[in-house]
Amino acid sequence: MISHTQLEYLVAVDRHGSFSEAAARCFVTQPTLSMQIQKLEAELGVALFDRGRKPVAATPIGKAVIDRAYRTLREFKGIVEVVREQRETVSGELRLGIIPTLGPYLLPRFIPDLLASYPEIRVTIQERPTADIVEGLRRDVLDVGIAATPLADKSIREAPLFYEPFYGYVSAGHRLADKKRLSTEDLAPDEMILLDSGHCLSGQASQLCTGTQDLSNEASPRLRFVGGSLEGLMRIVESGHGITLLPELAVTNLPPAFKGLLRPFESPVPVREVSLITHGDGVKTRLLEILRRSILDGVPDGLKVKGSGWRIIGAKPA
Repeated sequence: MISHTQLEYLVAVDRHGSFSEAAARCFVTQPTLSMQIQKLEAELGVALFDRGRKPVAATPIGKAVIDRAYRTLREFKGIVEVVREQRETVSGELRLGIIPTLGPYLLPRFIPDLLASYPEIRVTIQERPTADIVEGLRRDVLDVGIAATPLADKSIREAPLFYEPFYGYVSAGHRLADKKRLSTEDLAPDEMILLDSGHCLSGQASQLCTGTQDLSNEASPRLRFVGGSLEGLMRIVESGHGITLLPELAVTNLPPAFKGLLRPFESPVPVREVSLITHGDGVKTRLLEILRRSILDGVPDGLKVKGSGWRIIGAKPA
C-alpha cells in the first residue's frame, strides 16, 4: 500500500534533486527517506530515480509517477481546504508567484489592504519569470501566479484580471522623440532596449517589432538588458539611449521630469492581458477569490475591461 509519507518523500527528492536535501527538508534522516522510496520502488517494480546522475533525476516512468504524486498530494490538501473554507474566519497560506515586470507596480496596490482586511491570511510572494511560475504551480511550490497571458499551455488555467496598454518610452533626441503617438511600424528592433529573453515582456516587444517571439540574429537589439527590472530599462532611456516598452502600471508614478518621454500608441493599441494562473483542480478557492477581488479593487477601472481598438500581445505567439 502506497503511503502519503512515501509520496511526500518522492516529490521532495524530485524538487531538490538530492536525497540528503530532501531528507533535511522533510525532517527525517537520509536512510529513513531512502528506505521508504526503495520500498515504494519495490512495490511498483520500477526504478523511480536515476541515482547515478547529479542532481538525482527521475527515470521516464518515475516522472509519470511523480506527476501523479503531485496531483494526489494536492487532493489530500484539498480535504483540509474544504474544512477551512467552511469556517467563518478566513485563514491559511497563499503562495503567490508574480512576474518581475508586474510585481513592483501591482503588489503595493492590493497587498496592504489584503493583509489588513484578512489578518489570518499569510501570503508568500516570489518574483519569477513566467516559465518558473508555471513550473512552481506544477510542482505545488506555488498556489497561484499573476502573469501575462495567453500562455498556450492547456495544463494551466487562466482567469483574466485586467489589461495593460503599452507605451513607448523614447529617449530625448531619438528619431521618434518628436512624434506624439507611435505606431508599431515605427519600432526598429536594433533600437529597442529589451529585457533578457526569459521575460515575457521581451517576447511581447519582439512580436511588435517582427511578429515573432525571438528577434532574429540579423535584427537583434544592440543592447539587451539581462535582468527583470523595468527600472533599469527606464534609467537607460533617461540617460539618452534608445527606446523601450513600458506597461501602464509601471508609468503611473513616473516623476514629472520623465513623463515627457512617454508616447502612447495609435490604434490598435498593444496591450498585455494579466491573469491569475493556476494548475490542477480548484484548491484554496476561497483564498483565490479574495485575492482576485483584492487585486481588482486596486486596479484602475479603465484597465478592467478590454478597450475597443486594443490588440492583446500574448506572452507567446499564437
